[in-house]
Amino acid sequence: MSDLENVSFGIKWPENRSFQLVGLGLNAVDWICVLPHFPRHNTKVQIDQFYKRGGGQVATAAALCARYGLEVRYVGRVGDDEIGKFSLEDLQKEAMELSCVQTVPGTFSQFAVILTDRPTGERTILWDRDPALHYKKGELKREWIVEAQLLHLDGHDQPASIQAARWAKEAGMKVSLDIDRVQPGVEELLALTDFLIPGTSFLHEFSANKDWRKGLRVLSEATSGFVAVTRGKEGVAALWEGKIFEIPGIAVNSVDTTGAGDVFHGAFLHGLFQGWSVGYCLRFANVAGALSCTQFGARGGIPPLQKILSMLNG
Repeated sequence: MSDLENVSFGIKWPENRSFQLVGLGLNAVDWICVLPHFPRHNTKVQIDQFYKRGGGQVATAAALCARYGLEVRYVGRVGDDEIGKFSLEDLQKEAMELSCVQTVPGTFSQFAVILTDRPTGERTILWDRDPALHYKKGELKREWIVEAQLLHLDGHDQPASIQAARWAKEAGMKVSLDIDRVQPGVEELLALTDFLIPGTSFLHEFSANKDWRKGLRVLSEATSGFVAVTRGKEGVAALWEGKIFEIPGIAVNSVDTTGAGDVFHGAFLHGLFQGWSVGYCLRFANVAGALSCTQFGARGGIPPLQKILSMLNG
């Protein structure tokens, strides 16, 4: 690990931009059901605790960066249903620029019912999203994207993500990707990415390899940027100059793993803008993701910045 502690990303950010980060991707409303155990077939389980929280991969990561002091714009869509109203109101609580968030008439917002196993904090997510929330050709605007230094994506609306990434690269921006689905043509999106940190499920599916180390090397061939993989409670592993570095997980009293990866990505991006070393960025994000598991919900689990730093440097 010491090798990465002394290595800099050496990023040269574009100048004269209104925002440091623009996020394009999912926002969601999560209903979190905390259960005494995971339900078996043909049984009834009484809910221990129930929470309604704002979430979504990019929305959560962007919110973390805004809370930690970065200038952030979030670009996304909500439906005109009650879920969409709650999602938008929850986003408005964050210090993000939301002028490019649209309400799409006649649609329902993304939502999820999350079954959280109390003994372990592990969760199972049941979700849905109206396909009408996807951007049709010509609906996504270039000016929404290129006023920032970095673009953060989740790739769920893949055509829009690819178009935004193209604009970002043309404008000298960096592109970060938190992706969990393999869709046809995903290779084009990966090739446009500077910072690629998926979870192991995407890694195994994309590489068709059960060995995550071999899968990480396959993934690195699809992009010229930085590549790492989040491994849940096992921590994170990064490929740097042909060598794999493993950063072990942080032991915490986990109550809900919802949004841990989203928080990890937001924290990693925050570290990039601080000019921290590769190793410190990864360790900082590792601690942030772990601490998020001690609270319920995705954005509800974003830990205070000082708490991460105290744990990391203590």
